Amino acid sequence: MTENSNSSINAILASMSLNAQAVVGKMEAIRNNYIETDWDDELRRRFDKLLRTIVMRRSSADEAWKERRECRAIVYTGEEGIGKTESLDRLFRTHPATAGYNVFGSGCTLLSVSVPASTSPIALGHTILQKAGRPIYKPLAEHAVWAQVHHQLELAGVAILHLDEMHNLTDSANVSQIDHIRKRLKALMVSPTWPVALVISGLPSIVPAMRAVGEIRRRGQFIQMPLMEMPADADLVSAALDRTCKLADLTWSDDRNLLVSRLVHAAIYRFGVMIELIQEAVELALLDGVEELTVEHFAAAYSDRTGCGRRMNPFLAADWLHLDCSLVLMAEPPSQILPADSSLVGRAQRGSK
Repeated sequence: MTENSNSSINAILASMSLNAQAVVGKMEAIRNNYIETDWDDELRRRFDKLLRTIVMRRSSADEAWKERRECRAIVYTGEEGIGKTESLDRLFRTHPATAGYNVFGSGCTLLSVSVPASTSPIALGHTILQKAGRPIYKPLAEHAVWAQVHHQLELAGVAILHLDEMHNLTDSANVSQIDHIRKRLKALMVSPTWPVALVISGLPSIVPAMRAVGEIRRRGQFIQMPLMEMPADADLVSAALDRTCKLADLTWSDDRNLLVSRLVHAAIYRFGVMIELIQEAVELALLDGVEELTVEHFAAAYSDRTGCGRRMNPFLAADWLHLDCSLVLMAEPPSQILPADSSLVGRAQRGSK
C-alpha cells in the first residue's frame, strides 16, 4: 500500500466513535480467529500427499531436482459459501511448505491466483503472469503466453499453482476452450524440466472439465467439501458460537438447540455462511452494548444480509424449517408465518423491514 492509501484508511478509522473503533478491534480479532474442523485435517492430509509427489525424482542420484516425476493435482469443490477459499487460505498460511504465502517476493513455493469472471485461457495466462509479477503488455498468441507462464513459474521456484474460482473459466468455456484448458494444465503437470502441481478449487460444476484432463483424472485427488448435516453437526455449530462469544465477551442463553438448528438452516447448511452469520450477529450485539447474544441479533443480521422481512426470516418464522432460504430475495408469501401471539413478535422489530 502507498502512503496515501494508509492515510485514507486512517482517516476513515478516525471518523468513527470510540465505541465503533472498539467494535472494529474486537471484530478484527474474531474474523482472524479461524474455526477449525475435522475437515481441515483431511485437507491437510491430502495436501501433504500432493507434496510428496512433488519431491519424487526419477533417480535418487539426481540432487539438482532436474528429473522430477510428473506432478499431480487436487480438485477441491463445494457449493458457494461453504468455506473452500477460507480453508485453503488457512492451510497455505500455516503449512511450513508454503511459508511466505501471498507475500510478494517471498520466494513461496505456491502461487495462488483467483480466476477472473468470464475469462478465457489466454486471459488466465495473463492473470497468472500478473500475479507472478511478470506481466506481458505486447500481444502474444495463447501458446506463447502459457510458455511464459511456465518459464516464470520455474524462474520463481513455484512448484504449486493454485487456481481458485475455476468455474469462472470452465462454466463459460466452449468446446474448443475446454480443449485448450486441458492442454495448458497438462503441459504444466508433465513438463520435463519443471513439472508444476495444481490445486484447483471452485464450484462442483468444474469437475467434468477437470476429469477431461487425463493426468488429473488418473492421478488427481477429487475432494468435495460437504454441506453440514443436522443433528450430526450441532455440537460443531454450538462450539463455534461459544468460541466467538468468548472472544466478544458475550454470552448466549436462548434455546440453544433451536437457535443452532435455525442458524444452520438459515446458512443453507454451508459452514462458511454459518460462520459469517454468527460474526454479523455478534457485531450487532457489540454495537448495542449488551452482554448477551440473542435470537434478535441473528434475525437482524439475516435481514441486513438478505433484505427479507420477518415472514421469510428463519430466526423468526414459526415454520422456519419449511422456508427455502436460497430464495430469500423473492416476494414474501401472503400467508402469515409468524403467529400473532408469538413471544417473538415484540422482540423481532430489528429484523423487520
